[in-house]
Order: sequence, then C-alpha cells, then structure tokens
Amino acid sequence: MPVLQNFRHEAFAKARAAGARLQDAYEDAGFVSSVAHACRLASQPEVAERIAELRRERSAADDAGPEAIIAALVRMATDGEAAKTPAGVKEARQSLVDAFRLRKELAWDRNCDRHF
Repeated sequence: MPVLQNFRHEAFAKARAAGARLQDAYEDAGFVSSVAHACRLASQPEVAERIAELRRERSAADDAGPEAIIAALVRMATDGEAAKTPAGVKEARQSLVDAFRLRKELAWDRNCDRHF
C-alpha cells in the first residue's frame, strides 16, 4: 500500500506502527486531543491497513540485516515517488536519507572492524 494521501493520517499510522499509544499518536500527528476521533481514525480501513503494513515492515526489519533494510528503504522511496503527492515525495526523500545514513554507518563500522 502506498503512503497515505493525508500527511497527518500517514504520521498517525507511523506513530501507531512504532508503538505509540492511540491518543499520543493522534496528537503527534497534529490533531487536537480527542480519544473518540483517534479511535475513529484508527478504524478507517486505509489507515488500519497502513498501520498493519508498517508493522509488518518493522517486524521484517527487526529480522533483516543492514543490506536488506537499505533495500527496503529504497523500495519505500520508490513507492513514495510513485504516489505523486507531497506526502509521498516527503516519504521518498526521508527513506533515501535513512538509507544513505545506514549505508554510511555500515561502511564506518566495517572500516573500524578492519583497523581494530
């Protein structure tokens, strides 16, 4: 599933997938505090599906090595670009930045291992 069109909904889904409480995720996404609205948003089919997808990716990332994570980030960037929305472009950019940082850190670790 591509990035959600509504950037607040996407932020909410990411926070929930990362383990944030319902109310906290709702507020972190920029909404005014409301338990009822947070519950309603979480139960919307596209939002619930996106949360489940992000949780699956997170679970797979926990089991994967650094190279697999970099590949997943690049796939996420490609999906974000395909969405052709500001939120999708932002997601693509952030995924590429994360992949670059991880690759750089991995190279640094390997370099340190060779010298010590």
